[in-house]
Amino acid sequence: MTTQHNACLNCGHKLVTKRENHPYGSLPGTVLVGVPVHRCPNCGEAEVEIPMIDELNRTLAQGLTAKTTRLVGAEIRFLRGWLDYSSAEFARLLGSSPVTVSRWEHDAQDISAHADMLLRALIMMKLAGVPIESFKALGAALGGAKPRRGKRKRSPPLAMRPTTKRWERTALKAA
Repeated sequence: MTTQHNACLNCGHKLVTKRENHPYGSLPGTVLVGVPVHRCPNCGEAEVEIPMIDELNRTLAQGLTAKTTRLVGAEIRFLRGWLDYSSAEFARLLGSSPVTVSRWEHDAQDISAHADMLLRALIMMKLAGVPIESFKALGAALGGAKPRRGKRKRSPPLAMRPTTKRWERTALKAA
């Protein structure tokens, strides 16, 4: 079924709309099936309509976390964009360098297993609605602390108290 839709921005002719399969540029290797494509019969200009794009990107991010092989460049670049981080911010978040992130994204270097798992955990946090800011704060705190040689300072013990339905942290009082 074809319908008329608006005018071509290039030449002004009426556009013809058809449902087509179209590659999704944000994640190479992904094909959008049956999306409206508005084409100009005069100059050939085409405009793809992507309905519910936020939901599409969320579903793709969720699918990438379920992969059983390591993420590749285009997938890493897509996920970084979905998380809305610059390469420098993304590198800091993963404890890496911007150069390494660039190598991953351009398939010049494979992502390490640890970085891959960490990236998937960040995606799962966002999908679950868990604020990544708490993770960033922890990363900043840990990133600033240099491991000491010799005797390590121990963290104070966690004090936990049962309540009616759950456990909660409490202050440990001297006896």
